[in-house]
Amino acid sequence: MSVDTTQVYEEIAEDEGKILHCYLCSENHKTVGIGHKVLPADPEYALQTFGAYDDAPAEQSITEQRCFELFEQDVQTAIGDCVVIYDTWEELPQEMQHILVNMAFQMGQSGLSKFRNMNAAVSEQNWQRVAAEMMDSRWARQTPNRAERLQQRVLNLVAD
Repeated sequence: MSVDTTQVYEEIAEDEGKILHCYLCSENHKTVGIGHKVLPADPEYALQTFGAYDDAPAEQSITEQRCFELFEQDVQTAIGDCVVIYDTWEELPQEMQHILVNMAFQMGQSGLSKFRNMNAAVSEQNWQRVAAEMMDSRWARQTPNRAERLQQRVLNLVAD
């Protein structure tokens, strides 16, 4: 079973929120849309940065269409990152794939690959250990609500 991209889009959009102007995220990266880290190569790099919840002029904002394009690219990148990190990707339950894509979307391949103990537990499909290991991280301390929501989804796999 492969990733249901429509469902993943909805899940990540809910976790990330949507802001159509550039702002600095909690890690001080210029960000726009649905958690898109703005890179120097992006046309959005030239846009002025505002506070996340400030009003910004339309000419300093992106369109809904551009927001979706960036989001689509970022989700595909996150899926690709997971395929690289997890040798058993295709064998994982779809729900676990969605959780890992969500984490990869937020942290990137380099961030998610640092979860060595959690990733070993994913390979073993030991969901109880995955749930414990994901919370033993800087990521869980920085974004506790998201981490707890994703951990609960992992724990639901134990019950299945």
